[in-house]
Amino acid sequence: MRRTWAAGVLAVLVLLGSAGCSPGRGPVRPGPTAAGPAVAVSVPVSSPVPTMAPAVALPDKPELWAGTGEKGAQAAAVWFLRDLYRYVLETNDTTEWERLSTDDCEFCSGEVAEARQAVTDGFIYRQDGNVHASVSRVQELNPLAYGVILDVSMPTVHVYASDGEWDSDYTAEPAQMLLILHREGPDWVMRAGQRFGADEDVAALIEDAH
Repeated sequence: MRRTWAAGVLAVLVLLGSAGCSPGRGPVRPGPTAAGPAVAVSVPVSSPVPTMAPAVALPDKPELWAGTGEKGAQAAAVWFLRDLYRYVLETNDTTEWERLSTDDCEFCSGEVAEARQAVTDGFIYRQDGNVHASVSRVQELNPLAYGVILDVSMPTVHVYASDGEWDSDYTAEPAQMLLILHREGPDWVMRAGQRFGADEDVAALIEDAH
């Protein structure tokens, strides 16, 4: 099963890449995504305009981060998508994100590019709460690498201009994320990521692709 999943994950990522599909962003900045477009939320004239809150601080690692097995991989996957992603989204500081991703992780480099583009465009993002990320399946690929599938739903994202004036709100459809995590020294590192629709059978897709 371990070799089947490892081969299937590789085949799925190669297939989606060769088909010209985005490696996916996770969960998603406002804009078109592999799981469907982000949806602009109209705010009634009578509703108060959301005031820009301070950006979140760099999140602490979860207690189970130190674990080298399945539980550590699950905790790391949730932390990457729920906690570190929000920090990158709100601050555009990708230092820790880049440190904990491999150079060939297209999903990871896509997030870095999105953050740099936000700085260029002069937009500031604030999430209205945390991303909900729950593990639906985890599979050992080798003793130090795991494939983790998560169900992800994102709260409303408030978009502001560089002067702090509110611009718009966005929501994104619920989705699934596949993360490939590898243990390197004291840390979990992202090697790949892919976004899927909420109704797709990701595990079956991987098993059928090997």
